[in-house]
Amino acid sequence: MDRKGSTWNESEIYSDALTLRRVRRVTTRGYYNATPTYHTNTAFTSDGEFFVFASARGGRSAVFRCHTKSGDITQLIDPVDGTGCVDEMQKSSGHGTGNGMGISMLMCVAPKTRWLVYLAGRAVRAVHLETLEERELVRDWGREWVVGVPSIDPEETHVILPLVPAHPELLAGKRVTRNYMDAFAPGEFIHRLVEAPLKGGPSRVVYEVRDTHCAHCPHCPIDPDLLLVDRDMAPKFWGGSDGGKTNRIWTLKLSTKQLTELLPLEKSKFQMHAGWTFDGQGIFYHGPRKEGGYYIGVTRPTSEVIREYSLPAAHHYGHVSAMAGRPAIILDGNVTPDTLFWLYYDAEQPRLEMIARHNTNWNGMPWQYSHPHPQSDPTGKWISFNSCIERGRADAFVVAV
Repeated sequence: MDRKGSTWNESEIYSDALTLRRVRRVTTRGYYNATPTYHTNTAFTSDGEFFVFASARGGRSAVFRCHTKSGDITQLIDPVDGTGCVDEMQKSSGHGTGNGMGISMLMCVAPKTRWLVYLAGRAVRAVHLETLEERELVRDWGREWVVGVPSIDPEETHVILPLVPAHPELLAGKRVTRNYMDAFAPGEFIHRLVEAPLKGGPSRVVYEVRDTHCAHCPHCPIDPDLLLVDRDMAPKFWGGSDGGKTNRIWTLKLSTKQLTELLPLEKSKFQMHAGWTFDGQGIFYHGPRKEGGYYIGVTRPTSEVIREYSLPAAHHYGHVSAMAGRPAIILDGNVTPDTLFWLYYDAEQPRLEMIARHNTNWNGMPWQYSHPHPQSDPTGKWISFNSCIERGRADAFVVAV
């Protein structure tokens, strides 16, 4: 792996076979190359000039920026020893893509100030996309915790980290006999939200609750006091909760600790994925129907459903993601396993428009490295995604829309 500040281009350009849109395969080397997850406005700068990704190469990992138009890659830090992350090791019973002390897709960018926050081992760090200045926000969050997806507030002053307990057998150095979901007795599971200032300084616990799991806490794009959180219950937590009895997605007002339940119209209340619209006025979601297929919808933060569509013939796993400048949700699955679509929600009947093929092999890599996790830039001109088109490795892509 190269050094901090190195710039090069290893990309390939092609026209999508179905839509003829211009697609750039940004990376062609390394083990995994992964943009941030599907959460709104966490991958691109505000003008779409750059987006970020993590890469593992030669047993080491680092974070990078990509110049969106040219595909030029700049390495932002010197590489760390190790690949994979703590979360995948803990929730896969000690197995993953490496030793769990590297850098993965668990990161987010401050679009206006251009700071990137990322997890490296058990540390939380930040680097500036242009000056390459580095900051240590949390030196070590402790072996007893696992951190999920970080979220930067819309004023770009701090990051919030969702914490859940480490697997008790792994923590004790014992052979794993139970998977993560079965390892906790009632009352043992504690979920915390920790806030750390981007300028550096002490972190603090801003929320704590028992018996619910939460790995995602994205900020509302227009309200730094409002988060979208998961309330995953036993026995399956993020893998199905309590079978749809308890609603999964809620808003949390940090200052008052008030929770608002975002109920779907569908009888099954396990929304598999969810996120904010770019304007902060809506929350989109999807989940499995009790009768088969998926439902996909948009609700207001006050829990008033704007649209919800029932798709009984949608049988594929996937994600939902925000699209800037269109009344549409980006899909990387559900209706097909291999294509990015826009699902428009501005009419009573849903309308689909094809964006480009992603062609990922969903089972081609451990954990989530094969997942496309599409993201629109804030200008609505670009969509990034990941693909495991070669079994055993994954690359980052960007399509001009």
